[in-house]
This record gives sequence, C-alpha cells and structure tokens, in this order.
Amino acid sequence: MQGYTEAIFRSAINQIGGIDVYYAPFIRIENGEIRKKHLADIAPENNHGLQVVPQVLANSATEMLQVANAVAAMGYTELNWNLGCPFPMVAKRQLGAGLLPHPETIDRILAEFEAQSHLSLSVKMRLGYVSADEVWPVIDVLNRHSIKEIIVHPRIGKQMYNGAADSGVLPDIVAKSAHAVAYNGDTRTAEQAHLLIEKNPTVTHLMIGRGLLCNPFLALEIKGQTLNGYNRRNQLMNFVGTIAERQLDRLQGAGHFLQKMTTYWEYWSAMFDDAHRALKTVKKCRTVEEYTDKVQDIVLGWKMAGTASA
Repeated sequence: MQGYTEAIFRSAINQIGGIDVYYAPFIRIENGEIRKKHLADIAPENNHGLQVVPQVLANSATEMLQVANAVAAMGYTELNWNLGCPFPMVAKRQLGAGLLPHPETIDRILAEFEAQSHLSLSVKMRLGYVSADEVWPVIDVLNRHSIKEIIVHPRIGKQMYNGAADSGVLPDIVAKSAHAVAYNGDTRTAEQAHLLIEKNPTVTHLMIGRGLLCNPFLALEIKGQTLNGYNRRNQLMNFVGTIAERQLDRLQGAGHFLQKMTTYWEYWSAMFDDAHRALKTVKKCRTVEEYTDKVQDIVLGWKMAGTASA
C-alpha cells in the first residue's frame, strides 16, 4: 500500500511475524526515469531477512522492462504487475485497474515482456474498472501467457474501496484460470480468512493490506498463533515505536513526522475499544514528545477492542 507498507513498515512488522512474502508498493516511471525513492525502498540493504516482491505500475512493455532490469540488477527474480490500483489519477492514464478494459494492450505487453525478460511475473488485478465483466477477457489473455499467479481483488476500480469485495466470484475465476489464484480484499479477521480458505481450498494464499494495518497481529492469528494481553501490548509498543523512530530519522521536522504518524493511526486506532478517541488524541499532539507520551498511554493502558479488560 503506497505510503504505508514501505521498508520501514515491513521491517517493523516482520518482528511480529506471520508474513511469508511482502509485496512492495508499486514502482513507476516518471519522465523516463524510475523514482529513486522507489528503488531505495526495495534495496536489499533496506530489506534484510525479508522475502520481497517488487511491483510495477506500467502500461507499456518498455516501462515494464525498464523496471524489470532495475530490480533484476538488485537480485530479484520476480516482478508483480499492478492491474488493480483504482485511483482516478492513475486509472485515467490506463494504468492499474484502468488498463483492464483493454485486454489487447495487456496481451501485447505480456508478449513483449516474456520475449525480453527472464523474471517470473505475477499479476495483481481487480475484476475490471467499469464492469466486473471485464475480468473474463483479461483472464483469457493471461491464460495465453506464462504467469506465476494471479492475485484477485474482487472489486471494480470505480468502486475504489466502497461496498464489499465479491469473494463469491472466486470459484469461477479459479475454474477459468490456467494459473494459480490468490485472494486479496476485506480480510480483517482470522475467522474471515479461515472461512474464505474453507470455501476456496485451491486458493494459493491470501494477500492482506488494510487488515494488517488495522491489526498487525492478523497474519499470526490466521496461522493460529495468539498472544496474551501483556505480550500483545509490549509487541505493539515495540512495533509502533520502531516505525516512529525510523520515520523521525527520515522526515524533516515535527510537523511532517506528526502528519505521517497520524495517517498510520487512522488504521491503528481500530485496535482500541474507543477508536475515535484514540485517533483524536493522536491528532491533537503538537510535539514529538507529546506524541510519544500519548501513544504510550494508549498502547499500554487503553482497553483493546475485543478484550474483556484493559
């Protein structure tokens, strides 16, 4: 997730555990060049001990190959193609989900990519941009190419993140796809994950994004591992503290730091019984010291959602 799950977040959440593979936020070409901060994010020295798959946002084979060559030079063997980003500024340029109504373009890009790159390619996609019926011509195209797997987020781009993800379409996609299929979308609890896996036993894995931001322990819980209240709070304190420390080193000034951490707390506040008050408390902080004190009070003292006591 752009702006959230970069290397700082990945390293911090890896200390909690439960994640097998990290898909990095997308890399894109601007004015013919790859953004340096995108390459820095996937640099091996910033991802010690992590299995990371770089992701590309592109609508031409030229851009795909430029990114592929750059990540291959870093030692990566796999690239993920983002055909799911729903944001209008992206989609209107036929990038992300905006490329799904154009299966002939997808077909041409894949043919050129396969002819010139040795990297394996996976695809993250929505059901379409305007209509969910757009998924089927794209599946037909993907079936003609060498794809490692398809990761399906069952919304259309126009929905953004509104409404519910339509996991009911997954069996049809699995049946019609020649490739392995993974699932992404609205997995917020271990119970939801287990039910989805039970109904779709051939799904290779789950990709979780917002669910993991709301609950950094979600991957562990899906795997059947739980922490008692004391250990959970202390691990959470280490997690949010590590991110804050590294963001403070990276960002310029308290204002920038507080703004960045508030965006995280828009998700993290969901871990507490009074999520609105937790977020409001963080938003009111005006100094780094005040932020540090208030967050320690929240994490170590406030009642956590779904618990019987503080």
